[in-house]
Amino acid sequence: MKKTASVCWLIILFLVCSLGCGERPFKLRFKFKPGDVYKYKVTQDAATAYEFMGKKMELPNKTEVTLTQKVDRVEGGVAEITITCDSYDMEMNIGGKKIPNAMGSSMVGKQTLMKLRENGEIIEPKGIQSMIAFQGLSPDINNVLFCLYPKFPDKKLKAGDTWTQKEELPESQMKVVVESKYTFTRREEKNGYPCAVMDYTISMNMQGADDPSMKMKGTGTGTGKTYVALEKGFIVESKVDMELKMSIAAPLPMGEQEIPSTTRQTISLALIP
Repeated sequence: MKKTASVCWLIILFLVCSLGCGERPFKLRFKFKPGDVYKYKVTQDAATAYEFMGKKMELPNKTEVTLTQKVDRVEGGVAEITITCDSYDMEMNIGGKKIPNAMGSSMVGKQTLMKLRENGEIIEPKGIQSMIAFQGLSPDINNVLFCLYPKFPDKKLKAGDTWTQKEELPESQMKVVVESKYTFTRREEKNGYPCAVMDYTISMNMQGADDPSMKMKGTGTGTGKTYVALEKGFIVESKVDMELKMSIAAPLPMGEQEIPSTTRQTISLALIP
């Protein structure tokens, strides 16, 4: 009888400990090493609607790119990465007609340098170069790639933890403020890698410089999800849905005209096995 009671108490103690312990908190970090090579497919599916002098026009476009990221060196927690464009396919839709863009031939083989801290902070490129692709204005798909890198907090994380990343990107033409709020939701296997899953929201505010000849302003919102390999320390998959509203007021012969535009797009990044 005593033996049975002891076993029961041991089972209860084990259950209490199991409920109390849970998963161990951990720090998220990129763990790049010199010589690491990662191949990704980046897709940007967008549609921009313009309104000018009472007329409305929508320009859908889709861009698909494959990239190779090669880690050249890591020093002081900073990785220097060369990004090479392996393939580039862009197609626009004007008046219901699909028009391929010949820009791809000039983009293939193009290389871009990226400097990234292990916590995800981008050192290069800086400023609007890394954000303008959200507006659908930039032909450089690398800019889209830079937008998909999260910045990790210094604290250890457990499920449900949130953190905020805020950046002010002063430029000669525009001032951009970007705020991203991340939530570590769970651990999940993705494409064979145990991953940390992060949901996030983005809000953007843009103001043009003090140029009396042209006034520019805009706001943006978005929601996304990113999978980061826990052991290997790299992005396995990332996706964001964005809506950006812009307004440009410029002097014309008939007087100052305001040209509003709305861009809706989905940007995704996926590791190629």
